[in-house]
Amino acid sequence: MTKKSISLCLGLLCLIVAFCTLSTTAQARTGKIHLTDKITEVPARPDLYDKNIQPLTMAQCAQCHIAVFNVVKAQGKKHQKECTFCHEVYHTLAPGKVEYKDAIPKCGDCHGLPHGTKEFVQNCGNCHSNAHSPLNLPDITADMCIMCHTGPPNELQKFPSKHSEVACTDCHTTHGLIPSCFNCHSEEGGEPYHLTGVESSVCLGCHPVHSPMEIKYQEDTPQQFCAPCHKNPSHERVLKTVRAGNSLHNTEVTCASCHDQHGKIPDCSNCHDSEGHREALQTSDCLRCHTNPHDPMNLTFSQTEPKESCAGCHGEVYDTLIKSETRHTKQTCTLCHPKHGEIPQCQRCHGVPHGEAMLQQFDGKCGGCHGIAHDVQGRMK
Repeated sequence: MTKKSISLCLGLLCLIVAFCTLSTTAQARTGKIHLTDKITEVPARPDLYDKNIQPLTMAQCAQCHIAVFNVVKAQGKKHQKECTFCHEVYHTLAPGKVEYKDAIPKCGDCHGLPHGTKEFVQNCGNCHSNAHSPLNLPDITADMCIMCHTGPPNELQKFPSKHSEVACTDCHTTHGLIPSCFNCHSEEGGEPYHLTGVESSVCLGCHPVHSPMEIKYQEDTPQQFCAPCHKNPSHERVLKTVRAGNSLHNTEVTCASCHDQHGKIPDCSNCHDSEGHREALQTSDCLRCHTNPHDPMNLTFSQTEPKESCAGCHGEVYDTLIKSETRHTKQTCTLCHPKHGEIPQCQRCHGVPHGEAMLQQFDGKCGGCHGIAHDVQGRMK
């Protein structure tokens, strides 16, 4: 093709382009648009363009995101807000431009850093994997609990018990769940149990849940709370002894008044001062006379108990005995009085040295001639 022919072709092409441009411009001026055969008529302009459109309502969000809405409805807890409370801007996800992590709201905008600044807990999704069900933590493990809840694990370690041998999630199967003690400890389950027909709150009155063997009681804890646990013969005997003795230890106090901690043997001086006794008595001294604290007025003594032990309460009698300087002075009080308050018969040691006839003249009482046993007289009065 010659240069002349090429020039002629280019010129013809320019004419065609110019014609088309002029034709399109003319259509734009006249408002006429070329339609394909498929479209035979341009629809009318919708009236919607004359209205002020409001943002999506929560109901409209739910119509598309029905599954999410149902989760929030059932498990959202405090996240049951208007959708736009969190999603101020939505439908912005654009892979390659706006990634998912940048399109969703940031937990810290509302919550800050409630669990501290450790890297693990700053990623809320490690535990709260679904923001629409924030307290449902299906993937939580026991080693993750300590990240936020340091107190209970430390207590379990400090006070070892069988509770220390189980994982947090064995009891707290869902986050925030406070389980019933009877899930594990029940008569039906054959595990240790104490009282029946009570609530867990009764158990917790004695057993702190994360240190269950550090048992402490309120002073007014009823005796029947102790009795069902202590079913062995020794403890049954204690309860029977307390009730049979019916001293102030039964009528005025409960088990927990003295035993405010499980297994604690209290000092008598916690309640009793030395008034009426000799000074500086220790609990071991008290128990030499009051041998059974559960029946404290049933006093029994060893025959070798020193007279001074009795002198603390019976000072006047003791002084009389010492001044009398008789054979009785050389004996222990307990030789004649093996039980507190017992008044022995002289004949138990002395027999009837003067014969029954003589004794009957004084109504069977040796004191008719000899006065009192603590100040024996050797002559007739």
